[in-house]
This record gives sequence, structure tokens and C-alpha cells, in this order.
Amino acid sequence: MSRPVSMITAISGSRDNALAGLQSLDDILQHALQKPVEQVSLLPFPGKIKSAAMAMLGGVLRPLSKAAAGGLALALATRAELLPLITVASAAVAFMIYTRHRTTYMAALENALARHAVDFTGRNDTPFQVGREALAVIDKAFDDPDPTVVVFAASLLEQLPVEESIPRATKLLGHDIPEVRAEAATVLSRLEHDDDDFAAVAVVERLKTEDDSLVIAALLSAAGFLPGIRPKEIRRYEEHEDRAVRRAALGATTRLGDDNSEKLREFLGGDDHEARIVAVGVVGDLVLEEFLPEVADAIDDITARPMVLEALALLGKPAVPIMVELLTRRDLPLPTRRSIVTALASIEGSAARDALIALAEEPALGPAAMTSLLRMRVAGRIDPMDPATLQGIMEKEMAKGLRFSLAASGLRSMVGDNPEAIFVARELESLRIRSLHRVLRVLSLSYDTGRLSPVAPALLSKDIVRASNALELLEGSISQDTAALVMPFMEAAAENFPEGRTVELVPDAITILQNPGETLTNEKDWWPRSLGLHVLGRDDEISTPGRHKNKADDAQEDEAMIPLIEKVMILKGSQLFRNFPGSDLAGIASLAKVVYLDPDEVVFNQGEEGDAFYMVVQGGVRITRGATELAILGTREGFGEMAILDQETRSATATAAEATTLLRIGQDSFDQLIEQNPTVARGIYRVLTERLRNTLAQVAAG
Repeated sequence: MSRPVSMITAISGSRDNALAGLQSLDDILQHALQKPVEQVSLLPFPGKIKSAAMAMLGGVLRPLSKAAAGGLALALATRAELLPLITVASAAVAFMIYTRHRTTYMAALENALARHAVDFTGRNDTPFQVGREALAVIDKAFDDPDPTVVVFAASLLEQLPVEESIPRATKLLGHDIPEVRAEAATVLSRLEHDDDDFAAVAVVERLKTEDDSLVIAALLSAAGFLPGIRPKEIRRYEEHEDRAVRRAALGATTRLGDDNSEKLREFLGGDDHEARIVAVGVVGDLVLEEFLPEVADAIDDITARPMVLEALALLGKPAVPIMVELLTRRDLPLPTRRSIVTALASIEGSAARDALIALAEEPALGPAAMTSLLRMRVAGRIDPMDPATLQGIMEKEMAKGLRFSLAASGLRSMVGDNPEAIFVARELESLRIRSLHRVLRVLSLSYDTGRLSPVAPALLSKDIVRASNALELLEGSISQDTAALVMPFMEAAAENFPEGRTVELVPDAITILQNPGETLTNEKDWWPRSLGLHVLGRDDEISTPGRHKNKADDAQEDEAMIPLIEKVMILKGSQLFRNFPGSDLAGIASLAKVVYLDPDEVVFNQGEEGDAFYMVVQGGVRITRGATELAILGTREGFGEMAILDQETRSATATAAEATTLLRIGQDSFDQLIEQNPTVARGIYRVLTERLRNTLAQVAAG
């Protein structure tokens, strides 16, 4: 505003008055807008909403207000005596802006209460700054007939000053809804309390009459943080029938001064599974680092594993070396080790990050580690990494993708229309696409994740212009050194990996083209290695990870046994499993038993309890209900899938229409698979949902 000031002083000759007036005007505007900006910055709303509001206040209203004030001052510059009036008028306008914002703010608070939509990320960093009107809104929500609204309003209390929150939370301990009482107790456990705080008395009194285990556990957890409560007042709950109550009581008495070390060690090393779970939970809740070895040993107790992983994550940085050691234990199931990777990702600091980076090249755990790192990066929990640190990972992943592409080309050229070779080639092509995605994930750890996210779908599209734009976007988003490394691979991907270009990028390309099977058997990853063994006719060497053949298995299998890869092909050809990755289907196929039927032999009868899903390998199956024939199912058609999900009785009878071979997946085997790989369940639910939608569409169409 220097130019308007100089013009005013030149015209009026009142330099000092003009400068003083305009400075006062600017100060008033700044002060009037400061309050709304502070309020918006403290709102516990999602970041995008907050950023938009800040941009409006700071980037639009403030410049417009200044410009308006400057224009008025310039227009009236010849009458310096009017500057005080202009200042007062502008202050009134600013006050109106603030008042309007305050109304909007209160409306937003009420709307958030109605929709339960407040994001409490980082809620302890800044208090929730409210006035009497906001308190009135929250108090009104406590009388809402919808319990979820009351629980939500109760959760807001920890954002208030303690003199406002403690009386309200204490009062809610007597609410009719157990979930509200539990939330109030949880809020009390998170507040700062004075030595003479009456909350302790309220918690002890409530414990005398409370009969809901959820609320008792919450009250006990709060008791551990409240001054004035003695351990003997809650010690009796350590023998409660509910595990969560025992855990909360033991943790609370420990916080209040009891030395429970010997009891915890006894529980951790004993034979009582329930006691061990309680002890592990207490160690995690109280972050008792001295019990780390005992907690790690408890992972051998299958029932305690989920609690062990939770405790290790709560123990934080000191637990990282032990978690890394657990990841090397091959006797632990793969899903458990993947869960350890997820637990590692919840720990703050460079130690956990470095441990995840070290896992990135491990075939079984690498994908989970990279996914966890990317989530940490997107959430802002880790800073962008030096691309040089990740260069080795990218080089190996690109090399794998190129080898898979060449092996697929070699197979197609050698065997022509052979269905098994075509299946293997397609699986390899899906693996090279997986390599492309992994390379982009690695890049996202160093560069702008938002800019890189649209690159993969564009490169894989058949739109040449779109793919070209994606290459330009990628190259402009990374450094020159990184571009020199990855762009040749990405350009090949954009052209669907043509053999000529791929050969130029791989030193031993001719060997791979001529001996694709041998090349694949050298892969560390189980699935491509299994594909290579199948190509070479060495199916007897394939064993699913975590499943090892024994003599009993061999005794059950005859010469006509169907190789694992062929089972995967059969499943892949069905509607139910057609969109599953081959590596996931291998787990299902390994559980499938071969069943041989004579003509007219019954598979199951209508009304029998369902215990298995079947897939036709060869022959046909007649589906009947009473005397009515419903369908005849042929090769790669499945039936009975609902039985492995709902365990209801069969709605029809299945009979072999001719000599027939089936694959049978039993209920128990399928449940075991779901526990180990939840993605299988999600895939099946997706297919069944699609079927339901199609059925509804057909009904709607008549």
C-alpha cells in the first residue's frame, strides 16, 4: 500500500495523519481476521476442509479487505480528516466478517455432531477452542435419542478445557447407555486431573453398581490415571471372569503402585492361555520394556499372537530388533509374519522404517513391507527417502519384470497354442505388471505420491496419447538420475513390453527366450519358480509355502493326480475364481482334492448339510430338485460354493451325468485358507456380490 500512501500525503500534505490512519486501519483488519483464522486452524476437521477455509480467509478475504480499505483511502485522500471514519467503518465490516464466520463455525460444529464426522487426527496437539454456544451444542447432543450422537459428543469432551470436560464426563458415568458410560470413562482417563479431583470418587462409586463388562474395563482403565484411588479398591477385579476387565484391573493396580512383576512373569511363562493374553496386554498398555523377551516368546501361543503383535507395536522402538528377529523365523506362518510387518509400520522413527526397507527385496514379505512404507509416506509419517537408497530395489524389480516378459515371449513362440503354456505366459505377463506397480511404489517413497498415482493405469491403457502423457508426467516428477534408471523400463511398459525393446534391456535375453522354464526355476519368488517347474514337467518338486508333503499325502494320491498348476488353471477358468491372481489360487488349489465319479453316482443330496465346493474337471454333473432337472454343469463349472460360506443345507441334488472328475474344496480347508489369506475371502465376496447384482438386474428386467 506504499503507492496510495504517497499519493495521499502529496495531495493532503498530512503525511503523518495519513500514515497513522492507514496503519490503524491495517492493524484493525489484521486483528479482526486473526480470530477467524485462529479458530479455523484449531478446528478438528479434516485437513482439506481446514485448508480451504484458511485459503478463503487468508488468501481471499484479507487481500480484498486491504484492497477495499486502500481504495477508500485513495478516493478520500484529499480529505484526511475522514480517515478516522474510514477506519471505524472498515473495522465494522471486519467485525461483520468475523460474526458471520462464527455463525458458520457453530453450524459446522452442529453438523459434525449430527454426522459424527470430526477427524481427531492429532487431536492432542491443540485444544478444541469453543465458547458458550459450542458448549451448549455439545450439551444438547447429550440428550439426543440416538446413542451414537451421545457417544460422539462425549468423545469431544477431551478437546475442552478440563474445567468444562471433567464435570460433563463424570455426569455421563450415570448415563443409561453402556457405550456412553464407557466413552465417558475413556475421556476421564485422558484428562489431566488435580489431586482433589472428584472424578476419582465418581469412578469408584460407579464401579460399585456397574454390571457391564465393557464399562467396568473402561472405568478400571480410568482409575489407573486418577489421583486418590488406592489399588485395594480395584484389586478384586483382577479375578473377574471377563478377560478385558482382568487386563484393565491389573494394569490399573500396576499404575497405582502395586508391584505386579512376578505375577506378570508367571502369567507370561505359564500354561494358562487366558492369563498369558492378559499379561501381554498389560505389558503393551503400560509399555513395560523389561518384559519384551517374554512377550516375544508368547508368539508361539497361537491364541496369544494377536495380542502379542499389538503389544509389540505399543512397545515401540525397543521392540523393533525383536520383531525383525521374529520375521526370520520360518516356523511362523506367513500371515503372522506379514502381521509383524504391519505392526512394524505402526512404530514411529527411523528404526522401523529401515527394517521395512530391508524387507523390501524379500519375496514373501517384500510386498507387505512396501505397502506399509507407502502408507507411512502418504500419511506424512516418514520423509521422502533418498532415491539412491532405493536404487537397488528398483533395479532388481525392473529386472524381474523384464525377465518375466521375455520368458512369456519365449513360451508363446515355442509351443504355439498349447493351453498350459498360454496360461503360464499370461501369469508371467501379470507378474511383469506387478513389477511395474512395485517400481512406481518405490518411486513414491522418494517423490510426489499424488503425481505418480495416475501413471500406472495410464501406461497400461491402450491409449497411446494417454501413455505418452504418463511418461512425460513421470519423467518430470523424478530426478534426472532416477529417470535415466527407470525410464527405459517404463517406455517398454508403455508399449506392452515388445520383445525387441526388451531384448535390448536384458543382457542374457537370448538365453531367457530359449530356456524360459530354466530361467524361472532360478527365481526366489515361489510362484514364478513353480510355473517354471511346471513348464519343465517337474511338478513333483512344487510344494505350496507352508504345506509340505508327507507319506500320508503320497498314499492318498495316485498316478492320475492333477498337478498343482493344472488345478490352478481349472480354477482360473471358472466364473468364481477367474479374476484371482494365480499365486492366490495356488493356495486354494493346494487344498483341493481330486474326486472320481462313475455315471449316476451322487455327489450330494438335497437337504444334506453343505460341507464342500466342487469344480468339474472332466465330464458333467446333473443338478436336480425333486424330479426337475435344473442344469447340467460341464468342464470348469463350479457348484456348491454357498455351502462353504453359510453352511446351510443343500438346495438341490448333484449327480454325475457320466464318468466325471471333480475338484473338491472342503469347508475346513477353506476356512483355514481364509484365516491365512483374507484376500481370498474378499475376492469371493466380490464375485458373489456381482452375481447378486446380475440376478437383481434380470429380475428387474422381467
